[in-house]
Amino acid sequence: MPMFSGAARASGKFFRRAVAAPRSPVWAMAARASSSGPAQQLPFLPPFVEELGNVTIAPIESAKSLHPAFYIDDQYVQAERERIFGMHWFAAAHTAELSTPGDVKVIEVGGTSIIMTCDKDSKIHAFYNVCRHRGARVASKDEKGCKQLVCPYHWWAYRLDGTLKSTPPAATPKERKDLLGLQPVPGLETFAGIVFLNQAPNSVPLAESLGDLPNKLARYDLGNLEHAGKKEYTIQGDWKLIAENFVDFYHINAVHPELAKFSRVDDHQPYQGPGQYVGFVTSPLTDSGGPGDSHHFNAFKGPYPVETTAALFFQVFPNISVTIYPHSVYTLMTFPTQHPGVTKEVLSLLMAPGAKKEEDPEEEYKEKCQKLFDFVANINDEDVVAIENLQNGLRNARARGLHGEFLPKYDWPIHRFQNMVLQGIRGSTVNEDNMPVLCGAFQRQVADANEVGRAHAGALVLVEASDQGAPRASGARAREGPRA
Repeated sequence: MPMFSGAARASGKFFRRAVAAPRSPVWAMAARASSSGPAQQLPFLPPFVEELGNVTIAPIESAKSLHPAFYIDDQYVQAERERIFGMHWFAAAHTAELSTPGDVKVIEVGGTSIIMTCDKDSKIHAFYNVCRHRGARVASKDEKGCKQLVCPYHWWAYRLDGTLKSTPPAATPKERKDLLGLQPVPGLETFAGIVFLNQAPNSVPLAESLGDLPNKLARYDLGNLEHAGKKEYTIQGDWKLIAENFVDFYHINAVHPELAKFSRVDDHQPYQGPGQYVGFVTSPLTDSGGPGDSHHFNAFKGPYPVETTAALFFQVFPNISVTIYPHSVYTLMTFPTQHPGVTKEVLSLLMAPGAKKEEDPEEEYKEKCQKLFDFVANINDEDVVAIENLQNGLRNARARGLHGEFLPKYDWPIHRFQNMVLQGIRGSTVNEDNMPVLCGAFQRQVADANEVGRAHAGALVLVEASDQGAPRASGARAREGPRA
């Protein structure tokens, strides 16, 4: 399948774009164009945004954390939701959830409802959840084995590729049906086993926002993960706090006593490059008698040796947190609701291809996966308590005009994420000139492995060229080699 096509297939290459579109410059605007009509006005930002945000955009040594108003002000939260989730790529689902024809998934992002489908050709689509007859919601829940989407109001039926199938009992001419399919979300791409959507027409390719992240993940087969568990949450906290909590390894000792036994605060080091993400790593990992120990599962086959004993952590802007263990991946996908300070979160565990040990019976493998999921879910449950406490604290802090403080050694990930937010509401990307230059020991080891790999590949090319250019001997002479 080519990189650019009308819809993404449910499996296959690591990175693909689903909707071809011309490039457009980075926006700094208050209006969004609609693919089906005139420009739609985005909510204007409250006047405090520039004044209070400037102290966070500063270099971390002199910066302060986002003011509490950015988490609790109703007008700002609404404008931010529309601007960030309306102008940028955001994570919507895992390809593993849409891998079989008939798979249907419904997500809610603020006040916008979106249907995603896997059609009969295993292509993934995304549509606004609006019937073209009277505007009723077409789908209300996820499904497996779905044959068609039927609006419950007047039974208008749509194929899984979004085209209108029937309008019972009326007979609608084909030429009119062709104009009345479900409205597609303008942008859809898959990357690393994740479906990303973009509601802005003529959006830049997803790759342009990811920077060097695809290179960091290229050796992991993330496009063929096995979905092993899911837990949904309604969190009384702003979606940004969930992302910030994920990149905040400084809280581990206080909030996660079991995790702290083998993942100490100072074990974390930066794994950061240019792009709309925050990245760090724990290396080397050590077995500690827990469900994630290395002997329980087979590991990813492609990573460098240094990567096989590391846990990688990435917050991909805006709304997906990705943890990659040697044998599995778990993600946190967050969706702001219509209510400020309330977020829907989906925790997913996915296993590496071939993670099951050959000697393990299927039931034993499933039990191991369940224990790993329970461990991960328990950590997340602890985080939810901390996040909701922080949301309540910020309400109190706002009344006193307090900004949070940064400790550069530990808080650089939060500073980077908050800068992505402040630039994102203006339609731009993080200003790398304001970010510290970070390079830990792990990043240097991966760079060294890359150099060795390139040198090895170059040597193979030379050998192949030499073999192709020289006459080949045969029989005894070939085995003996040339005679003097």
